[in-house]
Amino acid sequence: MQIKFLLLLVGWSLMTCNVALADTANVNVDIGAALSPRVEGNPDAKVKLVEYFSLTCPACAKFHTDVYPKIKEKYIDTGLVQMEYRDFPLDQWALRAAALARCLEPKYYGAMVDVLLKQQSNWTRSENVLESLLKIGQLAGLNEKNATACISNEKLLDGIISVRMTGNKKHNVNTTPSFLINGENIQAFEFSDFEMLFKDALGQ
Repeated sequence: MQIKFLLLLVGWSLMTCNVALADTANVNVDIGAALSPRVEGNPDAKVKLVEYFSLTCPACAKFHTDVYPKIKEKYIDTGLVQMEYRDFPLDQWALRAAALARCLEPKYYGAMVDVLLKQQSNWTRSENVLESLLKIGQLAGLNEKNATACISNEKLLDGIISVRMTGNKKHNVNTTPSFLINGENIQAFEFSDFEMLFKDALGQ
């Protein structure tokens, strides 16, 4: 019931911005490419880490600032762990920011997520959140028209919401950040938690 309510809220919120975004209807967005998995690390890694996250979630920002760099350095960059980002937007702006990040080439996706999370308190609290997101998109190389098209494309937004719904139904995800290791839900947040779980999964 809670997720249905949130999705209805997201849908209503999106309707309130239709006027501002209507002039981008003729800009094409490659939906297949935008919704393809976003991963970092060795595709043959024994351990597959999945994070469900929301770009407006303060705990997600803290994880990516304080914990993820340690995981990346010790386990992802060394080929032991592969990381996959999965969107679980908690509100309309998290949904739109997720769409914006996914319109970049996959090799730039992680950097964009990093910027959005590190600057989260700035753009989420600005007087004009839409304008702030568009500026971030332009700094990442998307012109205003294409950035606006990304965050208003219904098929892309529906695809991101579908990922959220699958996470809830299949993996019982209902909060962010939430994590899977090799398809199994885990309880972890601090680096020491992940290190213990990784060592177990790697047989160390």
